[in-house]
Amino acid sequence: MAHHVMNPFHIPQSRRALLRSLLLTTGGIITGDLYAEALTLTPRATEGPYYPDHLPLDQDNDLTQILGGKAPAGGVVTEFGGRLLNADGKPLSGHIVELWQADVNGCYIHSNGTQRGKERDPNFQGFGKIETNAKGEYRFRTIKPGLYTGRTIHWHIAVKKGDQRFLTTQLFIAGVPQNDRDGILRGMGSEQQRLSVIREFKPMSKDSQELVGTWDIVLGMTPEEPEQRRSPGGRPPRRRAAGQDIKDLLFGPPPF
Repeated sequence: MAHHVMNPFHIPQSRRALLRSLLLTTGGIITGDLYAEALTLTPRATEGPYYPDHLPLDQDNDLTQILGGKAPAGGVVTEFGGRLLNADGKPLSGHIVELWQADVNGCYIHSNGTQRGKERDPNFQGFGKIETNAKGEYRFRTIKPGLYTGRTIHWHIAVKKGDQRFLTTQLFIAGVPQNDRDGILRGMGSEQQRLSVIREFKPMSKDSQELVGTWDIVLGMTPEEPEQRRSPGGRPPRRRAAGQDIKDLLFGPPPF
């Protein structure tokens, strides 16, 4: 199946607006600390036990429809996307963003991923990936993950280039009651970093049941060590110094 077309949709400009205001109030000088507040490294998180041990033949970025499938996946269709950026705000092209998650019944495409008393949705792809384009953009069409005992609703995300994995993390939905007591989420870096992976999802339109959200992934440039994927959170890579690239972030073409 071909990659889902990345139609433009709105990404909040809060960081960009903040940086522009800082330029005006500081005479064009932004310190490293102020810049760090505006662009937070996405925190690491455990890979979990259900990274697929048998990958599906269909691995595109639309997980709601399997190639040759007779029906769409069950659950609430949910789209999210954004940009992959480095710590200086530059878009990163040519990286692979992977997504794996529970289906509407809380089951994964893994030999041990079926929850007790449940069956895996045969129409849900369960795993997908997309290569970031020249603007660092990525996008997924999937479903709202099913809830299962011991966790909150979440998506698993990994970022790779070649044979190196640079980040393993998780994405969460704002307002889910289980967020406050989820041990994985609570262990993901600083409060600011945790807030960066809790995103608001809204209906695509007034009468739509489908949800949409946006999420920029901010990547450190140090490849991930395998042991960092097994702990609730890994120590984030050292932030690169922000310099002239700030202006590119502020005044470059608007994101999709």
